[in-house]
Amino acid sequence: MQFLNCRRAIVVHIFFIYIFSLNAIYGKKKEAEVLDFLAKELKALEASADCPLKQLTKHSVRSLWLKDQLSDETLLCILKFLDANNKDDSAWSLLGTSFEKKNLKQQADYCFKQATKAAGKYTPFVKDWWFIGPFVIGKTEFDGDVLAAYGGIQNVSRYRYHSETFVSELSSGGTVKWTELKQSSAQELLKINPKVDWNDLVSSLGSMGITEWQGWAVGEFFINENDLQLSFQCLGVAKCSIGNTMLVGDLYHRNQFWFPAALSRGVYTVFIPLRTKVVANFKFSVNKMPAFQVLEPSFLPDVYNGYLPINFYLSIPVSNLMADKWLKVTKIKITTQSDGQPLDPVLISNDYEIAPGQVRPVVVHLKPESVSDARKITDSCRDLNLEFKLLTSEGSQSFKLTLRCRHKGSSFLFSFIDHDGSVQHAAAVEPLGACNNEACPVFLTLHGTTVPPQNQADSYKKMVNGEYQFGIKGMWLLAPTRHGAHNWEGPGAMTAISALQALSSMTLASEWFSVRADSDKVLFAGHSMGGHGAWHLATHFPDRTIGLISLAGWIKKEEYGESNLFFRHDISTSHTDASVKAIMEACIGENDADKHVTNLKGISVLARIGAEDRTVHPFFVRRMVRLLKEARVNVTYSELPNLAHWWWDTKEANDGGCVNDAQIRQFIDHISATSSQLDNYCSAGSQECGTSSNRYKSLQPEPVTLVTINPAFGDGLKGIAVLQQIIPLRISTVQVHNKFLFFFYPAFFF
Repeated sequence: MQFLNCRRAIVVHIFFIYIFSLNAIYGKKKEAEVLDFLAKELKALEASADCPLKQLTKHSVRSLWLKDQLSDETLLCILKFLDANNKDDSAWSLLGTSFEKKNLKQQADYCFKQATKAAGKYTPFVKDWWFIGPFVIGKTEFDGDVLAAYGGIQNVSRYRYHSETFVSELSSGGTVKWTELKQSSAQELLKINPKVDWNDLVSSLGSMGITEWQGWAVGEFFINENDLQLSFQCLGVAKCSIGNTMLVGDLYHRNQFWFPAALSRGVYTVFIPLRTKVVANFKFSVNKMPAFQVLEPSFLPDVYNGYLPINFYLSIPVSNLMADKWLKVTKIKITTQSDGQPLDPVLISNDYEIAPGQVRPVVVHLKPESVSDARKITDSCRDLNLEFKLLTSEGSQSFKLTLRCRHKGSSFLFSFIDHDGSVQHAAAVEPLGACNNEACPVFLTLHGTTVPPQNQADSYKKMVNGEYQFGIKGMWLLAPTRHGAHNWEGPGAMTAISALQALSSMTLASEWFSVRADSDKVLFAGHSMGGHGAWHLATHFPDRTIGLISLAGWIKKEEYGESNLFFRHDISTSHTDASVKAIMEACIGENDADKHVTNLKGISVLARIGAEDRTVHPFFVRRMVRLLKEARVNVTYSELPNLAHWWWDTKEANDGGCVNDAQIRQFIDHISATSSQLDNYCSAGSQECGTSSNRYKSLQPEPVTLVTINPAFGDGLKGIAVLQQIIPLRISTVQVHNKFLFFFYPAFFF
């Protein structure tokens, strides 16, 4: 037996020696074949061309190739480089691309075959990046490029291996030059931190805004096979380009969006425009993806107290990762449900076709299979685990979602169809205690930057008998949200109003809510960016405003901090006519809260801020208070000593803090009591407006002044609204006196 085992071991050993010998012979044969190919091509070119390079390095060869891909001199240099470095995959791709463009298919095929052996069908990331910058920014994302005067980045980048310099106001000495960056893996996030004395610039110019800069990152990746469908991802930037093909970026690093392109074999240059503050972080990735992906929803509504609200919408992002074929979504169904009455998902459209490379939210209306008035789903109020299957023209994909069940007395998330057809969401809390009427007013609170809606809603709490109590006495609490830098202007403002209408409709249609919400009686509130939003909405919707609380709110984004400077350091200031600048400024004038303060006359206002706040300096709130008092608006101003931008405890632990302490609760109680005077009023658009039931008949006939800059946004004042301007986006004012006598200021006409 030992003899047999020994014999077997000898045979195995001899077999492996034989295999290794064959591999060595085959490897030498292949290497000889490569050398023969190179020698043959070298011989053909050396008779008619000379290589201009004194040193053959990867840099020098690639630099020459970028300037002239088709000359015999370039091909000769690459061949000589490969003769000494025949395992360099990038050089094989360069040579193959040049042969392909010269219609030498046989030679191109051989080169790309060698590149594939060395590096695969494609390179998953750019190994060698080059950066040029920093340069000063423009007002909008990329409204100006310093390199445009030199033929643009595509021309300039061809010479990046040289020592060419460009003028930049940000750099010591006034010039910048190309710098090289290495990336070691597809997972690496590339960091660019230009050598700039930011402290000197900030202190000398008196501006933090100068730390914003733009520049370019450029690099190559290689595809070694024809008709390859790949997907690309650009993280940390708004866009990127592969040659002349522009791709959408992912500025927020969400790491889930990919965009496809069908590319032939060759060398491709990636152009990434950078815009950032001090330090840039970005990543460019290449991958082979399936035909489509179901992405994770950014939010989900809640089941509330075991009930399913009537407007229970899911927004399911679906990404078409095919470069040249549309994707059709045909059906969605639930395959597994953990608990409760069976649910039926229904696509709200029969026309869900998604273009190549696009991400489209597929809107699903979730409802019980057996429709009942109560819409009771479960008695236990447990979270629901659901598995869905989405059916498309390219097959199906399953995904899982968990729907929370929230109890009465807690905040809950609900979804709704917004003004632009998208699905948005908001947080809400039922009123604490009873209301004075059948329908409760709405306390609409707007969050600050990066604060989720549920966090905003849950900030309105205080400790009662050792337990937190959430919500507002006698009012529905509503905390809307919308992703993006809207500052509660434009789409954000319209989303807040849509959420208000959705809450009113939802509570009216659902008998299991203890009381409905009155969208015509609103106390607008907010903190920080939300404080500005409260100024903005209350001044544009004064007819439904019963009160206003602005906490640490700035007046206009262009003057708050330096996150949105208007024509301060921009490169466009040297080229823009003053009249064009005036038009651009007029387009955002409707967002200036200070220009609309007279619309708040007759409305009680609480303006408050911490005296040590340096995120939003008290300067801004003080200015608004001064303007409000000049307009004879009933405003209470509170500047709390020793407090900064946010705090949880004003005077004692868990007393409501920054947004819900005793002072704010007393103000809310005052608004709640006085709002009952408006019980008998006509709703907006009602035929009864102007009759004896007019909501304004009990109000003092004190003159008021309506101000509007954009008639398309807002409700109007005292039932009066400007419908059209002769010259758009001018300040239009209307004075309303007793018995409705009107005096129109010239700005309305001229």
